[in-house]
Amino acid sequence: MTDLEVPCMPAFLEQPAYGSGGPDGNGWTRLTLGAHFDHLHQCGWRPTHHTSLFEALTGRQRWGGYERCPGDGPGACAACPVQHRRLTHDGGLDWPADTPLLLARVRPWPSTPDALFADQASGRSTLELSAWRGDPPIATTGWKEVLNTPGVQISWRWQDEESEAFWIVRNHSESDATAVLSEHDGERTRHELYSGRDRARTAILTCDGACAHETYHLQQLAADLDGLADGIAPSGEVTVIPESLPGVPLISITQDGAHSVLRLGRSRDYPASTVHINWESHEGELTATALVAHAVRLTAV
Repeated sequence: MTDLEVPCMPAFLEQPAYGSGGPDGNGWTRLTLGAHFDHLHQCGWRPTHHTSLFEALTGRQRWGGYERCPGDGPGACAACPVQHRRLTHDGGLDWPADTPLLLARVRPWPSTPDALFADQASGRSTLELSAWRGDPPIATTGWKEVLNTPGVQISWRWQDEESEAFWIVRNHSESDATAVLSEHDGERTRHELYSGRDRARTAILTCDGACAHETYHLQQLAADLDGLADGIAPSGEVTVIPESLPGVPLISITQDGAHSVLRLGRSRDYPASTVHINWESHEGELTATALVAHAVRLTAV
């Protein structure tokens, strides 16, 4: 089934009805200006913040946190260009080819000068995208562009001294072509990662105790490492990864050259686990980026 053949998934969010009885049911709320304005129905494909983006990515939209419906109301979603762009992934991010991970910082719109009643900039924001270490921005985009990008996941949000932020990680389109060979030995499980069948091995993961990941997580990591074992000269640079990453709960990272250790605390989905990773071809920043992207995927919301 192609994107154009995907059945319509209307996300019309009707404005909640006004309750004249008031919160206590006794009618003490007797004044409303609602009759003097048009309906404020919203579109579930036009998120305006992190929470509504998560809802839209997981099909849990509810009124509040979205831009207004641009169409003609209920029943018009099938012909709406907003939904068409969503279903065909039109207008998504122009994702850089050399990284699986981006840092998104929320930049609120500046207030409109002399706005007397309802400032259109209120509650609106754009996203400033950069490499995961926070290098100079590479692009500025909007929330719906992230939603329209195929195969993306987002981390938990955090707030630091600069702004609200979160990670965006993309799933590798070639992950199904990778190979993961697993062998359980007593209290340990060994996983060998190959960027493709009959291709060079890129890493060996050894899980002490239970595994706190799925096979597709390892396939994504193997795809991100594709090319590192194909003759690229090691950079020789010493890369430093923070022991804990914002927006990535329950995971700590330690490393020593071509050896890394992930310690994962017990979560709702997985038991506690310690994962030793031996990189077959340690390429400095490229390997570090693949490792951080792997950690983000394990805890993506």
